[in-house]
Amino acid sequence: MNPYTPPAGPLSDEELNAYIETMMLFAVADGTVKNSELNMIQMAVVGYLESHPALKDMNRQQLMDLCFERANAIYADGPHARLQSIAGVLKQTEQLMYALGMAVAVATADGVIQTGERAGFTLLQRAFELTDDQVRSAIKAFG
Repeated sequence: MNPYTPPAGPLSDEELNAYIETMMLFAVADGTVKNSELNMIQMAVVGYLESHPALKDMNRQQLMDLCFERANAIYADGPHARLQSIAGVLKQTEQLMYALGMAVAVATADGVIQTGERAGFTLLQRAFELTDDQVRSAIKAFG
């Protein structure tokens, strides 16, 4: 299995929230959410939903509302607490690597990995218990 392939099987609401929240962590890492980052998140979420037919009843507005809801959770609880919550939901390596790949795609959407985003990768690596090689691999694949 490619480590950036969406994990197979039914997707729970908690898993969907965790993937979206991982992307939102990187969109809000530098203090502003750029259109390019929102577009990348939207494309990633729509692509993910296309591979999970059971979720196709969500429309684009519902997806964007969910993105903003997850961003508000990050602002309210802080990134450390939210990452711990995400790590509690995404327990399989392929889930964690897919979430990492989605985060890299968002972080590089504007062409540059910002300082706050670099710090975000460190937080993500610790929360997900990933190796340096796993993080470098994802950045190389999506950066």
